[in-house]
Amino acid sequence: MEIQVSVNEQLTVHCMDHLEKRISRQLHRLGIEPGTVLTVVRRYPFHGPVIIEFDGQRIGVRDAVLQTLTRR
Repeated sequence: MEIQVSVNEQLTVHCMDHLEKRISRQLHRLGIEPGTVLTVVRRYPFHGPVIIEFDGQRIGVRDAVLQTLTRR
């Protein structure tokens, strides 16, 4: 099930177990772990990248990665 997110919406990271190990490590190094609150800053069309903000940092992630992070 795909989660519809809007700009300025806050999401909480629930699970990182279903991500590829490499992506999970990169996000962990940036400070994203279960319980982290993310704010969607910008969404690009056609399931393009999503710009998220957390702890004063902004990064771009694939839409599929964001869907996996926020899936319960």
